[in-house]
Amino acid sequence: MSEHSEQNKVNTEKVRANKKLLRPRVLAFIICGIALNFLLSTLVRQTDLPFYIDTVGTIVVTAIGGIIPGIITALCTNIINFTMDGESIFYASLNMMIAIATGYYFESGKIKTKSGKFFFILVTALIGGGIGSVITWFLYRSPSDSPMIVSIMEFLQGTFKMSVFWAHVIATFVTDFMDKAISVMIALITISTLPEDLKASLKFSGWKHKKLTSYEQGSVISNISGRMSIGMRTILTIVLSTFIMTIIVTWFSLINYHSITTEQTEETAEQIAYIASTYVDPEKVNEYIRYGHKAEGYDETCDKMMDLLNSSDDIQFLYVYKPENNGCRVVFDMDAYLPDGTFVPGVGAGSLVDYEEGFVDYRENLLLGDEVPTLSVTDNYGEYIMCYYPVRDVNGHTVCYAVSNIKLEVVDSFTTDFIGRVVLLFAGFFILIVVVGVWTARYRIVMPIAGMTSYADEVAFMDDEHYAEKLKKMESLDIHTGDEMELLYKALCKMTSDTVVQMSDIKQKSEEISKMQTGLIITMADMVESRDSDIGAHVQKTAAYVRIILEGLKRNGYYIEKLTDKYIRDVEMSAPLHDIGKIAVSDTVLNKPGKLTDEEFAIMKTHTTEGRKIIESAISKVEGDSYLKEARNMAGYHHERWDGKGYPEGLHGEVIPLSARVMAVADVFDALVSPRIYKPAFPLDKALSIIKEGAGTQFDPKVVEVFMESIDEAVKIMNKFKED
Repeated sequence: MSEHSEQNKVNTEKVRANKKLLRPRVLAFIICGIALNFLLSTLVRQTDLPFYIDTVGTIVVTAIGGIIPGIITALCTNIINFTMDGESIFYASLNMMIAIATGYYFESGKIKTKSGKFFFILVTALIGGGIGSVITWFLYRSPSDSPMIVSIMEFLQGTFKMSVFWAHVIATFVTDFMDKAISVMIALITISTLPEDLKASLKFSGWKHKKLTSYEQGSVISNISGRMSIGMRTILTIVLSTFIMTIIVTWFSLINYHSITTEQTEETAEQIAYIASTYVDPEKVNEYIRYGHKAEGYDETCDKMMDLLNSSDDIQFLYVYKPENNGCRVVFDMDAYLPDGTFVPGVGAGSLVDYEEGFVDYRENLLLGDEVPTLSVTDNYGEYIMCYYPVRDVNGHTVCYAVSNIKLEVVDSFTTDFIGRVVLLFAGFFILIVVVGVWTARYRIVMPIAGMTSYADEVAFMDDEHYAEKLKKMESLDIHTGDEMELLYKALCKMTSDTVVQMSDIKQKSEEISKMQTGLIITMADMVESRDSDIGAHVQKTAAYVRIILEGLKRNGYYIEKLTDKYIRDVEMSAPLHDIGKIAVSDTVLNKPGKLTDEEFAIMKTHTTEGRKIIESAISKVEGDSYLKEARNMAGYHHERWDGKGYPEGLHGEVIPLSARVMAVADVFDALVSPRIYKPAFPLDKALSIIKEGAGTQFDPKVVEVFMESIDEAVKIMNKFKED
């Protein structure tokens, strides 16, 4: 390997090394960003300022390093803060969204304008203050206690009569807008102080090959033609699979948590009922029912049970019932307040009340003093988890039941809080997974394929002169994903290289075949020409005139659908064969010095039909499209006239093949300006006059028009062969 190749390999490896995320310099940069976030937020909190300023490091790292280092910085910052306050992890998704917004504004260059800076601050404030305020309300069911936020809320409520929630949202947004303005200012100052070479070394590039230009990326996308690109398919797959996984995990977590919470609430209800049962003297139950507050120890027991009821907001009702056939006899029934503040007085001792719905089916069990299950019941006051706990005497006989009611909304509240925290937690990791997944798909799948597609298209449609150049461009793509994509790229490069070699060989062989065909045509034409004693380079001159006329027609926009490059090439190549049929005409007629008789002229006219037969026979032996089809047309119809008075079939106008109409002008012009055995050469002016007079009768007017426009070129051809 040459010294130059070795150096290129070293340089390539250095470039690849700079693209790795786990470079010590990039990792150190991320750690510095996390530390900056933590230090600034800690400093602000210690000074009791109403800000956080915990996104400065995220903004700096994202602006310099890219979105991936930025969201890592954001997530790690919130994880560290979570270990201290227990809540920060639920705001991780917000800081990661701020990292994404930062990446967009800095990579697009919009941050360089004043309006761009303002909108960047506005967007980050909407994320941190707008969405963040909703999360705070959800987590704590109350507004922030920050003095500044409280002051703004009081102003909004007093001036605009806003609800507490909306006043909290707007106040938090205003405060966070100032917070983000300070954070962005600090971040921009920090970024401007860093040397450009240092910032360049900290940039994390995801490209696993030579970076494509915007035009190259756009050209690949534009060729999709309404179909879904592999990039979009990959991104949708990542997003949908992550979303579905999140939904499934959240759903099962919800079911399990609700089940566990319900069980724990039932256990709590049982514990409360048990404690209440210990306050009741089973030997005095009948006395309590008969005399109520007048009974000895009744009020003391009531006080204990009221203290137990007030010990937790989750306990809604607490009472003691003695089951009877017609209902339950009240022993104790504590006064209670519903969640909306409604007072529910307790029923007096000795009163008979109906069995609660749900426990009617267990009446026999209650009458027998058996234990009954804890149930979820609904009555006029709401839904509750209700537990009947037996109060037994010294002989083990059940004399009554202590009953506790726990609000079922406790379970729903716990479940809602739990599912909310799970969703917030998953939101952060969802963003991380999606961003990393999309980034990986973009730079390890989509862009390498786009690069190969773009360069492969160039190779597929390249002209013959740029084989080596396009192959070199393909090889310069340098895909190094280290997986099947890289193997595919190498296979494509080898296939392209082999194709280039094959195409070069094919081109060379095609040129040789083309030269051979041209040589055979000229040889056949010369064989015919050698029998005609006074033709004199007729086939070469008419072929040249034909080319001049065809180019003139194309230049003037005539018959543009017909005049393709291939058609012009086929007609020019076939022109020398237009008189091939003369090989079937006898020498006596062909070289007669005087005027032909009618019989002889009839024989002479057969050279058109004979020529057509000869070429049709040749065509039948060649597969596929053949340039000889135009040779057949010229041989068979170059003596037809525009007005339909020609031979052999009397065709007229554009029914006559275009190549034959062109050959008619070229053939007659050469016959006029060249000497023949039966006449001298006409002067050029005379010959042109005859051609002009034949426009619209003998000749196609458009063909005559372009021939007259190109007469200087025709004269050069005529003079050239005179000199030869």
